[in-house]
Amino acid sequence: MITVAQVFLLSLALLAMGVAVLWFRQRKIGRTFFLFWLVLWAGFAGVVLFPESAVLAARLLGIKRGTDLALYLSVIFIMFLLFRIYVRLESVDQEMTRIVRAVALREAGLDRVEDEAGGDASSTRDAPRSSGRPAGGRGHKS
Repeated sequence: MITVAQVFLLSLALLAMGVAVLWFRQRKIGRTFFLFWLVLWAGFAGVVLFPESAVLAARLLGIKRGTDLALYLSVIFIMFLLFRIYVRLESVDQEMTRIVRAVALREAGLDRVEDEAGGDASSTRDAPRSSGRPAGGRGHKS
């Protein structure tokens, strides 16, 4: 017999699978992540429908209860997601730094960065500015 909790959790799994399909069609996620999320939510739905399967899987891995297995897998999954978010954040931070430096050099008229050892950046200070703003500021009138 299906319980109210199972109906709720199955609805959640179906909703999540629908969102994954929608995001895949809108090209917000690639095929790999689409399949990953689809398999994850299908597995979740399978465990909700057949809770004894979690106990069987746990015992095969040497864990006494299915809920312990679910907890361990959840913690591992959350750590994996946190790691991916951290790596992505670092990548975005580095890209933003690169873009900000390039814009700052362009606005200062230093489109080309000279070598620290042999180049003299002062020789390009009088180069025409591409933004059309005064050299002393951000275009604000004093």
